[in-house]
Amino acid sequence: MIPVLYGTFVMTMISVLPFINFINIFFCAGIIIGGFAGVMSYNRQLQGTQIELTSKDGVMIGILCGILSGILVSSFNFAFMLMTKHNPVDESLALLKDISLPPEVMVQMNKFSDEFNKYGFSPTISIVSLISNLIIYPLFGMIGAILGVSVIKKRNQKIIQQQNKF
Repeated sequence: MIPVLYGTFVMTMISVLPFINFINIFFCAGIIIGGFAGVMSYNRQLQGTQIELTSKDGVMIGILCGILSGILVSSFNFAFMLMTKHNPVDESLALLKDISLPPEVMVQMNKFSDEFNKYGFSPTISIVSLISNLIIYPLFGMIGAILGVSVIKKRNQKIIQQQNKF
């Protein structure tokens, strides 16, 4: 469980810390790094034992890190939305005023704006954010974990080859 918590911590911190979260612009690199970190932590736990790291272990670590991090990031964003008093939908509409948007988009944007004005947050945006995070974070966490397993196995093969030479 420690590697999952470690990977979740890395994913979540990279996703919520200002400026550091820009790393996720590059194919969700922060989430991938979190999955990678979880596998590296698990590999450290396995050292000195006869247990071998498998791809299945990596996949499970990446998915679990992603699920926990997706929930934590969504919760953090929801709390931040409640603490701030501004309406981001109104700000978006102001930025997009010169662009001709389809009427259906404007209707939905106005509904979201009304939700923010009524509740102080948008339940619709919060739910959609949670669902998308529960898809994106486990997927990219799993990719990072699989990359971590590949790196570890390749490194172990090189060590074995070097030992066989002597």
